[in-house]
Amino acid sequence: MNHLSRSLMVVLVAVLLGTALSGSSVLAEELKVSVDAEVLAVSKYVWRGLEVNEDPVLQPSLTVAYGGFSFNLWGNMDLTDFGEDECVYTSDCKSRAGQFTEIDLTLDYSHSFDKFTLGAGIISYQFPNWDESEDTHEVYLAFSYDCLLAPALTLYYDFDEVDGFYANFSIGHSFALSEKVGLDLSASLGYGDSDYNAAYFGVDESALVDANGSIALPFQVSDKITITPILSLSTVVDSDLRDSVKSNSCCDHETNLYGGISIAMSF
Repeated sequence: MNHLSRSLMVVLVAVLLGTALSGSSVLAEELKVSVDAEVLAVSKYVWRGLEVNEDPVLQPSLTVAYGGFSFNLWGNMDLTDFGEDECVYTSDCKSRAGQFTEIDLTLDYSHSFDKFTLGAGIISYQFPNWDESEDTHEVYLAFSYDCLLAPALTLYYDFDEVDGFYANFSIGHSFALSEKVGLDLSASLGYGDSDYNAAYFGVDESALVDANGSIALPFQVSDKITITPILSLSTVVDSDLRDSVKSNSCCDHETNLYGGISIAMSF
């Protein structure tokens, strides 16, 4: 992607968010504020095919939505002393157990047109207690269509530390197994340009990055509380990217099977 494409991506997101802020004609009393909280305990932290922490982590999340806008606060807390022996994350080799190692802030605006939904947003990635990673920021555009398998495409552009594009295509379907138990199936495929792959894998070429699949069994405890066991499989696709992952001093698994359980509450 050239500089014009990157600039256009940022401008499009800014225009969508700005239009939404200034052009809404819906009366304030007709809009409702919703608040959703979730805590996920998972056996390892995997992000876009990359194994970030091979030990259990805790990932709480809080989302506040008003009209088409939503703001999400998400965090990752390490639960063990993973990386301490190799001094992977901190220069003083101290354990990060019980500390937040990542905090993400996301502002999103989405609007539906018949069966189409268009969204745009910005994400701030912050890495406290992590000497080896710099804070960075992404903007994104998201497109989805309400039909069988619910296809969706999201294009991310990191305009800060990475200066690269990542695209994700996903599908999914939900089944009702009973009045209170459901079955959610999903799959996704990610693609990174040469700048993105150089930043995260040290491979200066555009390629398919990751393929993912997950199965979840949401159990509706009450109108406001849902407990969901989750099992996920993620693998790095491109052979050069896989070789890069395998050469890491830690987090060297190019394929990861992991699971967890989430508790979600709505207010």
